[in-house]
Amino acid sequence: TKLELIKLCRKKTTMIVTAGCLLGTVIFFLLPYMQFHVWNSDGTMLSGKEAVAYRKEVYEMLSGTMTEERITEDIQDYQSVYSNPENVITERGGKTALKDDIFYKYFEPRHSYLDLLGNAYSNNESGADNLMNVNLNSGADFYRARAETVIERIDNNEDLGEAEKEYWKEKALSIKTPFEYGYMLGWYNFGDTAEMLIICILGICIVLSSVFAEEYQTGTASIILSTRFGKNKIIRAKLVSAFLFSTVIFAVNAIIALTISLRLFGSEGGNLPIQIGSTSAPYQLTFQQAALLSIGIDYIVLLGLVSVTLLLSSKMKSSLSVLIVDMLIIIVPIFFSINKATALLPAMATLGTSLFNYYISYNIGGRVVNHFVMILIVYIVMSAIALPMATKMFKNHQVG
Repeated sequence: TKLELIKLCRKKTTMIVTAGCLLGTVIFFLLPYMQFHVWNSDGTMLSGKEAVAYRKEVYEMLSGTMTEERITEDIQDYQSVYSNPENVITERGGKTALKDDIFYKYFEPRHSYLDLLGNAYSNNESGADNLMNVNLNSGADFYRARAETVIERIDNNEDLGEAEKEYWKEKALSIKTPFEYGYMLGWYNFGDTAEMLIICILGICIVLSSVFAEEYQTGTASIILSTRFGKNKIIRAKLVSAFLFSTVIFAVNAIIALTISLRLFGSEGGNLPIQIGSTSAPYQLTFQQAALLSIGIDYIVLLGLVSVTLLLSSKMKSSLSVLIVDMLIIIVPIFFSINKATALLPAMATLGTSLFNYYISYNIGGRVVNHFVMILIVYIVMSAIALPMATKMFKNHQVG
């Protein structure tokens, strides 16, 4: 195993691809920070540390428990500001908008929070625009409105059967309330960018595409299989070294990605519920739990794809052929839209924490299995099937 691992790591391809993966991870997870700009109350655009510091101040101002009383007051304030003729201007087409000074002092610091509130009242994703239509005679009734919007979204989902709809209604409506609001951009930005770890997964598959195929190309397969341990220990060593390599490289990339996000945006808010990012999210998870769970799911997907890569490598005589098939499996689905039919493909199974915003499930023998549990099942089964087949294929390739 040690010799196979050394052999794998010393290849020029391994070094180049591994370095490329690390560089890609650093760049992609730095982008949210590099592109992070906010307007302060004076209408000045801030970036970098200043932008993060200002956004933290805003969240601290708005942080706290989202009780019905607080939400009622916040919506009332919004309606009062927008209803005051001195605060608005009429744009072309007759649409009204806040004057610049009011926009920067009042709306801009609160827009994420107000959009969050507004999306609970309608399925139209119009955010704060929905708040002007909220009747406050009996209070905001925010959590009832959220429940109705969630039910509407589930009922309108044509991909769901009746049993699945009931499953999601029960799950989404059992979320603990009231929500706690606060700063969580470090965890949020990691989860939002975590889908880019698919580049690392692809890189690992590229490196491993030659594990068995190279033995065919160099003509050493017949020598290996004719030795005392060629049909058992050497094959096992190849598999173990492949998974050790995969685990270490993936772990390093995931740690770097998470560290970048938390160092640049802060580690606060990991204990806050993901519902303050999307009120309709149906899972009872905190941002920290969602981030770590998404990394775990990515790792299981990686193991499944590594197993398939090893199977292809044991079957095909060219590592290039293996690489082409891997790229088709991993890259092409990136351009698909997510639905029940595509949700288990690698690109859709590694969407980061946005995975927990979807109502995707499968009815298996009368039992409803949600999306991320189904991902775990499929890729674990994939590994369990592909690895024995890879072993058998390599043995029989020369024996036959």
